[in-house]
Amino acid sequence: MASIQDYFFDTAFLDRSIDYLAETLHLAITVVDSEGIPVTTRRTTGHDTPVSRAYPFHFSSDIGAIVCAAPDQDHLSQAEPHILYCLASLNSQLLRETELRETTEEMLQLSSQLNFLFKVAKKIIGIDDLKKCYQIILEEISQTIKADQGFIHTKGRMDEEICLTHRMTGEEVESTLKAVCLQRTASGSTIICTREDGASLLYSPIKEKDSQSGRLVFIRALPHRAFSASEKQLVGIIENIISPTFETLRLYDSLQDLYMNTVKALAAAIDAKDEYTHGHSFRVAKYALAIGEELGIDKHQLNDLEIAAYMHDLGKIGISELILGKPGKLTSEEFCLIQKHPVFTDKILQPIKLPARILEGAIQHHERMDGSGYPLGLAGTNISLFGRIIAVADVFDALTSKRPYREALPVEDALKTLCDGIDSLFDREMIIAFIAALRAQQSTEVMGDIHMGLRHHDIQNLNQFLIELTDFAMVANRG
Repeated sequence: MASIQDYFFDTAFLDRSIDYLAETLHLAITVVDSEGIPVTTRRTTGHDTPVSRAYPFHFSSDIGAIVCAAPDQDHLSQAEPHILYCLASLNSQLLRETELRETTEEMLQLSSQLNFLFKVAKKIIGIDDLKKCYQIILEEISQTIKADQGFIHTKGRMDEEICLTHRMTGEEVESTLKAVCLQRTASGSTIICTREDGASLLYSPIKEKDSQSGRLVFIRALPHRAFSASEKQLVGIIENIISPTFETLRLYDSLQDLYMNTVKALAAAIDAKDEYTHGHSFRVAKYALAIGEELGIDKHQLNDLEIAAYMHDLGKIGISELILGKPGKLTSEEFCLIQKHPVFTDKILQPIKLPARILEGAIQHHERMDGSGYPLGLAGTNISLFGRIIAVADVFDALTSKRPYREALPVEDALKTLCDGIDSLFDREMIIAFIAALRAQQSTEVMGDIHMGLRHHDIQNLNQFLIELTDFAMVANRG
C-alpha cells in the first residue's frame, strides 16, 4: 500500500490543506491510501455528512485520494471548486518533492562514485608498477560491487600479456572467457549476462583509442543476486579510464579528469535549476583559478581550488527554483532559506571525505571579513584561503551576470563594488590578485573563453582603469 504521506518530506502542507477544507467548508475529510485505508482524517462537529466523493491524487502510481463528505449533494457541489484547487496545489507540491527526491538520490549515487574514484586515485599515486595499479583497481572494484571473483586480461608495456585475478585460477579465467554469453556479445560495451551455470557476469572492455586491448570481468555465483544496473554503471565509468599503455601518472591523470568532469556535471545540474545562473559555477571556477595562480598557489592546491569553486553552490539542490529565480525581493523566510545552502553543501560533501580545504572553500564563500557573512559568521583569517578567494570570484560573477531583478553590471562597476568592500567584506589581497589577473597576459589562457560575455564602460582604457583601481585597493580603508 502507498499513500501521499510517503512522498512528502514534510506533511505540514497536506495538514493545512485538509484543515482548510474541513474548517472553512464544513466538510469531513479523509485521506486514504492506495487500498482505501484512512491515513488521516478531519471530522466536522454537529453535522452529518452522508454524501461523499473521492478525489484521487495525480501521480505515476496509485497513492490514494482525498475523500470529502458533506451534509448533502448541493453542499458538496458548492465546495468542489475549493476541493479541486487544494487538490491541484497538493499535486503540484507532490511533483516538486518527487523531483527533489529523485535528484537527491542521483546526487547520492554520484557522491558514491566520486568517493570511489577519489579513493582509487589516492591509492595509486606514486606507483610506477602498471601491474600493481591494475591489481589495486581490480580489488577495489571487486570489493565495491561485492563480486565473488574477477579478472583483468589485457596488454601491458611492449605488448606483454597481463592477466590479474581476484580469487580465480588461470583455468577458471580460461573457462569464463569461453562462456557462451560472452562469445555471443559484440563486447564493445559494458554488459551483464548469465553464464551456463547461472552465475552473473559483468563484462567491460578496456579500450585504447579506437581499439579494444583487454577486458574486465566480474563474477557473482548463485545463490547470490545478479549484478545491478548501478554496478554496471560504476564499472562502465572505470572502462573509460583504463588503458594498458598508460603509465601510472597518465592513469592517475585520467582518474583526475573523470573526477573533475563528474564535479563539473554536478555543478552544471545545480546551475540548470535557474536560467540566470547558467555557467555560473564554470565562471567562478575560472576566476578563482586566476586569483590562485596570481597568488602563486601550487598546482595540486589549484586543482583542489577548482573543485571547491565548482561545488560552491551544490547545496542549492535543496532550494526551490521558485525562490532561486524569483524576480522580486525575497521575503525574510526565503532569504533565510537561501542562506542555508552552504549548510546543505556541507551535508552533501561530508560523506565523500574530501580534503578539508575543498570543503572549507565550498561552504565559506559567503563568509565576510568583518564577520557579517554566513553560515558561521567567521571573520578575517578564520575564513579559509579558498573561502576568501571564491567569495571574490562568486560576487564578481554575480554582479557581471544578468539576474531576474537587474541587468549585468559592467566590469568597472563590479570591480568598484568589490573594492568598496575591501577589508570589511572581502580580503584585500584577493581583490588585488584578481585585478592583477585581469591585467596579466596569462589571464587570457584562464579566462579568455568568458571575456566575450562581459560588459565594459570603456574597453580601450580598461588597463589604465585597472592600474588606478590597484592603487586604490592598496590604500583603501587603511588608516
